[in-house]
Amino acid sequence: MVLLIAIALMGLMAIQSTTAAAPPAQDGATEIYLVRLQAPPLAGYTGGIDGLEATSRAVTNSKVSHFDNPASLAYIDFLAGERAAALDAIVNAIGRSDVEVVYEYYAANNGFAIMLSASEAATVATLPEVNFIQKDFERELETDNGPEFIGATHIWDGSGTGGLPGTMGEGVVAAVIDTGLNHDSPSFANPGPVDGFVHTNPLGTGNFLGQCDAYPGYCNDKLIGTHSYASVSVDPEDTDGHGSHTASTTAGNFVQATVAGPTGATMTADISGVAPHANVIGYNACCTLSALSAAIDDTIIDYNDILAVSPDWKMVINYSIGSTSPSNIWNDFDTIGYLNARAEGIFVATSAGNSGPGPNTVGSPGDAPWITTVGSSSHNRFIRNDLVNLTGGSSAPPADLIGKGLATGYGPAPLVYAGDYGNPLCLEGIWAANTFTNEIVVCDRGQIARVAKGANVEAAGGDGFVLANNESTAETLNGDAHVIPGVHISYADGEALKTWMASGTGHTGTISGFSVSVDPAFGDELSYFSSRGQNRALPDIISPSVTAPGLDILAAYEDQVGPTTEFNVISGTSMASPHTAGAAALIMALHPDWTPAEVQSALMLTANTNIVLEDGVTPGNPFDIGNGRIQADLAAQSPLVLDETIENYQGANPVVGALEVLALNLPSLGNDECGNGTCGWFRTVRATVDGTWTASQAPDAPANVTVTVSPATFSLNAGETQVLTIAVATDEPVGSGVWDFGGVSITGTGPDMYMPIAVKSVEGPTAVTTGDFDASGGSTLPLALFGLTMAAMAGLALWRRRA
Repeated sequence: MVLLIAIALMGLMAIQSTTAAAPPAQDGATEIYLVRLQAPPLAGYTGGIDGLEATSRAVTNSKVSHFDNPASLAYIDFLAGERAAALDAIVNAIGRSDVEVVYEYYAANNGFAIMLSASEAATVATLPEVNFIQKDFERELETDNGPEFIGATHIWDGSGTGGLPGTMGEGVVAAVIDTGLNHDSPSFANPGPVDGFVHTNPLGTGNFLGQCDAYPGYCNDKLIGTHSYASVSVDPEDTDGHGSHTASTTAGNFVQATVAGPTGATMTADISGVAPHANVIGYNACCTLSALSAAIDDTIIDYNDILAVSPDWKMVINYSIGSTSPSNIWNDFDTIGYLNARAEGIFVATSAGNSGPGPNTVGSPGDAPWITTVGSSSHNRFIRNDLVNLTGGSSAPPADLIGKGLATGYGPAPLVYAGDYGNPLCLEGIWAANTFTNEIVVCDRGQIARVAKGANVEAAGGDGFVLANNESTAETLNGDAHVIPGVHISYADGEALKTWMASGTGHTGTISGFSVSVDPAFGDELSYFSSRGQNRALPDIISPSVTAPGLDILAAYEDQVGPTTEFNVISGTSMASPHTAGAAALIMALHPDWTPAEVQSALMLTANTNIVLEDGVTPGNPFDIGNGRIQADLAAQSPLVLDETIENYQGANPVVGALEVLALNLPSLGNDECGNGTCGWFRTVRATVDGTWTASQAPDAPANVTVTVSPATFSLNAGETQVLTIAVATDEPVGSGVWDFGGVSITGTGPDMYMPIAVKSVEGPTAVTTGDFDASGGSTLPLALFGLTMAAMAGLALWRRRA
């Protein structure tokens, strides 16, 4: 089996980390190391060991809980024995019997996290029982109008389901690996506080998972499980807010949320998660890899506890956690853990990262093709606050400047620039307490938190402030709850304002005070912070996969941190990912027969490509926006979907070499080695409805890119499949290092669909052999150059056969 071979071969017997190195420990000091053993975990075992049947659902196609399956129980016992034997071998090898086991893994990974010194870890890495060892490290944390903006409400009421009954996520569990949950938040109450919905507990009323018994009152038939991990927290309660926010964005109840800022500005809105009737389990595991890996293991275990009682239920995971470094795709514990979660039928969404707007910034694990990676874009709600009635100076003042800010109004008052007071960034500790007297101070963005700048102005005597973007943050504005009246304006407006303020004297202005505006024009602008491609780990994979609303998202929060208890408005790709997890929950509720890969493909194929960059003008390319911004109601009606097997994901591991990464059956098309500017792909689509479709070059391709698809027109009955042969040619100079972009449009029955293309032209070899390649298009094979070369009559190309 490819999977078993892949896991057996992928260990490099080296101690690896895919993030910035932690400070070295003192000689002999022990730290946490994650140790993967040779046998595949429960979710990934495809057979091959004498006397032990396969347990991977990719092979068994079973809905039965592993805990009710004799083959699985036997394999669980086998893995326990392997771990015990391996631990004995480690004890013998390092000559120390008091090896502390921090976590054991058997569902998503097989192994444990143990305390070792660096020298001991080097010894352990050489043991034949060990497949891979990795030093622990920390990853980073990365709905109000959101559900409506992405079309979820049309799934709720059944108007966007293609004739199926509407759903709000009933029969799906959202597992949120993060900083835990605010367990008494109304977002996780049962019944729902606004619609009165009484949640069905798939375990049976009053039965819960994890630490609910240890923390009475934490759980109910909505929030059915809670976990914490001793190396990061002994209590599953959220004391950060991030986990509550992402969980409630995914699957929070209908609630009325109020956010009251320090200035007295109060915003009230009716909100919910994207899948408000889904159940929730929280995992307080942020953010060491060892704890996160234990949580991934627990999601699979919890899902099987659910399947034992309710075999038709589904699960999605939201993982708004990552790192700035690329993954070691086929070795990292969380990337492999999530591959095995996909084998269990679990959909996983993760955040792309907040390291934009520069290129090559999508981090781990968002570069893995079996995870749906989500960038951040704006939605249609705007927390507006303006700088108005500008007067003074010796030149004409700018017109009223539209900005953002959850704060009251102030003025008219004198307007001054912080740069004229030696501190343009409004940093702490620079100004004396009486530097200002009631002025509105204009601060440049950068270096410290946005809200902190207002606090520093207040400490220096200012009574209002304007936050002016720098060039990189451009048009992306945040509706922060400021400590004094404040307004956030764009780079262009900030430059115009400061130019005017440099002329003459007596400049005054007024901060209008906030209001809430809802307009589609505010939506679909990429957030400046949203991480971009190319994919550094797998350049043939286009990342991010999609975007979703991640700017100024109002959702549940932890109890103790302002601007108010229970709810907060925050931004990040962390807020975009749960929109996608929630959308996946709705689609899985509607289409329980769709695989996680098919759900991912539906979200990608039907996404809205009309996304502009942070400057508000430039169209986003596939490295910026992936397939585009998710549109849940269209995804729920996607007439075509693409599936991929766990075996092929494993076979694409270069160590195995059974399949090229670019041959994975994904709804995007990348190639960073497009030989002599010509290359291609196979994609297999399955029809979800009877219909006819036409596939052609999308109109967004530049003039130097030509795309052909064969067959150009095809008809299918629901359930039938069609292989599409896609070829691209570009006249970009070989070796220029420039990526060309384009796409394939598929139109006909049902919503329009789109697959983005990204290719980089390189020099191809001067001769070819056809041993394990197939020719496609044309009637002969007179090829002198390899590079999937175009024939004159059609898209003639060479394609490596799939394993």
